[in-house]
Amino acid sequence: MSTLASTTNGVTSASGEVSKLAFGKAFFAFIAVGPLWLGLLQVPFDEFAGRYIVLTQVILILISAVMFTIEFRKANPRPLLLMIWLFNAAAFGIPGLSQILSSTYPWPLLVSDEEIFAAQLATIFSSLLLVFLIEMSSAEKAREVAVRRVDTFRLRNLTLFLVPALLYTFQLGGGLQAFFSSRGALSAAKSAAGLSKAQSGLFFTGTQSLTLLVCVCALILRKREKNNAVANIALFVSVSGLLIIANPLSASRFWFFTVVTTLALATITLTPGRIRFGAMSVFIGILFIFPLADYFRRENRTVGSVGSSAWQTGDFDTLQITSSAINWFYQNGSVWGHQLMGAIFPMVPRSIWPSKPYDTGILIARANGMKFENISGPWVGEAVINFGFFGVVLFPIAMAYGARIIRRRTEFFPDDFGVILGAFSVGYLPIVLRGSLIQASGAAGIFTLLALYLMPKVSSSKRLKSRLDVVPRQSAPTN
Repeated sequence: MSTLASTTNGVTSASGEVSKLAFGKAFFAFIAVGPLWLGLLQVPFDEFAGRYIVLTQVILILISAVMFTIEFRKANPRPLLLMIWLFNAAAFGIPGLSQILSSTYPWPLLVSDEEIFAAQLATIFSSLLLVFLIEMSSAEKAREVAVRRVDTFRLRNLTLFLVPALLYTFQLGGGLQAFFSSRGALSAAKSAAGLSKAQSGLFFTGTQSLTLLVCVCALILRKREKNNAVANIALFVSVSGLLIIANPLSASRFWFFTVVTTLALATITLTPGRIRFGAMSVFIGILFIFPLADYFRRENRTVGSVGSSAWQTGDFDTLQITSSAINWFYQNGSVWGHQLMGAIFPMVPRSIWPSKPYDTGILIARANGMKFENISGPWVGEAVINFGFFGVVLFPIAMAYGARIIRRRTEFFPDDFGVILGAFSVGYLPIVLRGSLIQASGAAGIFTLLALYLMPKVSSSKRLKSRLDVVPRQSAPTN
């Protein structure tokens, strides 16, 4: 990896190495992610001192702010690590504290202070362990890896397949207008078409993944060959598709951020300043775009104020559902990996596998008598349901192993496959952390398999030329 010639926030030394961000500038990041929000929420001192769940949630926010700022200040901050701490602060921490203070939660799930406390401690421990394992040094040296580049012929094939897939998706959703109204209207249209979520969900997820992959690959190929007709046509088709099926009104807003983040990390020359700006933009986006988008998505349109009312939506359910997952474990015991098997083999139809698990969110919703079952299954809750409290150790180990494989690929030789997979892993991380894992694994698996097809291995005779043609990423590793 080459060092940066310049940066917007760092100082380049005579040796060409970029120094860390100045302490004063990094301190502003710490204030923005942590203490500022504690002040805006107006945490009463008696609550802070007298309620241990309030105190623990404040500690979680401050730990997230400290760890985020440590990574934020580095000469080459890693987007993947920044995203972990942003998720903890912006999806679990600040909204969770707001819900505790107001004694109001987004779903009618009954949890005790003890279960919330267990969820807080498990999240702190698992997150610290995950980042430690990802960052842990390795004695392994760079080894020869097969070069994978975007193939024009295969991009054409996927674009030809994408057109009917998009048209069928639009028909499935009840027409283009359904994609600009609400997810509720979209789901109703799909049901009216006679296709249940179990039958249509994987196809819809696959179409989303295919559209994003074609768009990213078209952009990369077009940067290499501006007049490439296949790249230009693929870009037009995929961008049109993303504007319809990945807009923040009808699509999952986590998926919307995945699309934006993946496109940015895979196609923009990254500098530390751009990574930091992107991280803070995602942080503000999660806190405000998520709840305020409900203004356009519901008949009863009210804009929540900064604070409790803005975060009493289904977007910020991570704290309570993690607590509910622990409650489910207390009541039923662990499933010893049964839910995880569903995530590893999401494409196996239920007709062949009658005991195939349902989403963990559905498991929790049914246990609590909820009519609405499409709720999340945060990764810590998934870990506890699968393996009890051993899961808060096992899940970080497994996730860190996967992250390190992608990291080796992006650092040792950032070919097209490594760059795209690394960018997707960062953008898709909030969906993995929020869950449910079975749904999350489906899109990730489809995206990876399609990427392997679209970027075949370069033959030995062309490998040297490919190595010379690929420009090293002038940035921190994408993950």
